[in-house]
Amino acid sequence: MNKLAQFGIMTGRGKHYEEAMYCLALIYNVCNTRLTAFLKGHGLSIGKFNILVAIKVHGGEQGLSQVDISKHLIVTPSNMTKLIDKLEKKGMVTRSAMPEDRRVNIIKISQSAADLIDSIWDEYSAQLKDLMSGLDTKDQEIMAAKLIKWLKALL
Repeated sequence: MNKLAQFGIMTGRGKHYEEAMYCLALIYNVCNTRLTAFLKGHGLSIGKFNILVAIKVHGGEQGLSQVDISKHLIVTPSNMTKLIDKLEKKGMVTRSAMPEDRRVNIIKISQSAADLIDSIWDEYSAQLKDLMSGLDTKDQEIMAAKLIKWLKALL
């Protein structure tokens, strides 16, 4: 049996849109499973990790509003609040009202969380690189360009 057929992906029928979408979904699941296991070993979920990275990279010392964090992630507002609540309980972030507009919460990453991100970043990056190892560098470059083009068309 064709390896892809066991997942319901029938190739050679001219339905490239189906092949691409099903493959993309399966690739996401494989990557998500691997990265979830890696991050779990560090007490993080993918959502929490992504929030911390967004704050660290885009917010710096000033932090980010919850709205700005959500612009960098695919997270619903209710899930964002739950994840930030959990990070705050673990002492990984602080939340404070913006002085000019108390309706806006500013989220800042704690030093211990920033240190955790720094300590696992190289291994996380190695995980990403390994997940892409089935493609040579040129194919990775082409795929990145095609996916960016597709994403821009959808947004």
